[in-house]
Amino acid sequence: MSLGKWVGIGAGWFFAGPIGAIIGYYIGKSFFNGKNDQQKAYELSLLILSSLVIKSDGKILKAELEYVKQFFVNTFGVQKANKYFEVFNKLNKQSLSSQLRPVCQQLKSCVNHSSRLQIIHFLFGISASDNEIHHSEIKLINKIAGYLNISQYDFESIQSMFMSQGSTNSLDKWFKILAIDKNASEAEIKKAHRKMVIKYHPDKLQGVSQDIIKLAEEKFLLVQQAYENIMKSKS
Repeated sequence: MSLGKWVGIGAGWFFAGPIGAIIGYYIGKSFFNGKNDQQKAYELSLLILSSLVIKSDGKILKAELEYVKQFFVNTFGVQKANKYFEVFNKLNKQSLSSQLRPVCQQLKSCVNHSSRLQIIHFLFGISASDNEIHHSEIKLINKIAGYLNISQYDFESIQSMFMSQGSTNSLDKWFKILAIDKNASEAEIKKAHRKMVIKYHPDKLQGVSQDIIKLAEEKFLLVQQAYENIMKSKS
């Protein structure tokens, strides 16, 4: 292994933990400048986790790659997005599964719970971009959610947004989004709604991109729609 590679690894661990170590190895220390390392680690983690999810079903699809690329273009602009996508293309050629847990552990220590929920939302968006969510993708995203200390209720609530996109009138979908049983009382429905509003309010996000905030706003809107549709069904 060349000296440059080892320097890259050292720079990565010093500036951004295991996330930086991965990037430092494949890109080199020049990618790090010591500024805004927490936010950069968050951005890079999206690339690493995206790559793992895309490859989890054994194939890399154009629709999924385009989803990630468009996300970064919308978030950072073309010039910075192209730089990130160069990193992404290199990551897609590597086996990073052994790094999943340490990357998630670093994320858990760097960003708040609301931001971690939006990561799961983002990963499901990638998975659904080809109009088919593969079982292996769900399994991996569920594992990521576990490492990020996201409950199964929250995981299933986000998953329901993407698994039932074609059935917007389905009450089952709305109950799953609020993470409550179909036999819940009105008091329980109102309590679940208040809990979700607090949990998914975009104002709770810190140090994340505008596109992540947009995802939170979409989730927040669906929570409102779920509550309204469920309450209408009770009247």
